[in-house]
Amino acid sequence: MTKQNAIHIDLGTLALGQHLFEYQLDNAFFEALEQDEILGGDCSAKVDALVRETGCVLRLGLSGVVQVTCDRCLDPMSVKLEPIEETCVLKLADEDGEDDNAIYVNREKPVYDLGWLLYELIAVHLPVIHSHEPGECNPEMEKLLQEHLAEDINEKEQ
Repeated sequence: MTKQNAIHIDLGTLALGQHLFEYQLDNAFFEALEQDEILGGDCSAKVDALVRETGCVLRLGLSGVVQVTCDRCLDPMSVKLEPIEETCVLKLADEDGEDDNAIYVNREKPVYDLGWLLYELIAVHLPVIHSHEPGECNPEMEKLLQEHLAEDINEKEQ
């Protein structure tokens, strides 16, 4: 992610207590990530951070629409996200890392980039199969798909 699009939480400068951050995740945000699943989007992210001496508890809220490629016709399509709510713990440590319970942020450089975490939350909440509603796929591709459908040998023999 480029520096101008980075979404950082700087644990070294935030005062202890509650902080609320709001971000707009637009096409530029998704283009800046090194990924190819989400083509673009318009999502709102709210990050409620409870900063403590040892780290921070993040309550993340996401909603909006993203564009992905239809698995059937390969044209872009929009997917509306159901509201996503997750909690994440950032802990200050001697070096960066993570486990099932927390993400560890180096206390010498206590800045964490939330961009990839927000992207991953969106990606895991997308449907496994991306496809247009019936009849909404690219008509030319639908025609090609119909021409190349496999036939059931058992049906031919009957």
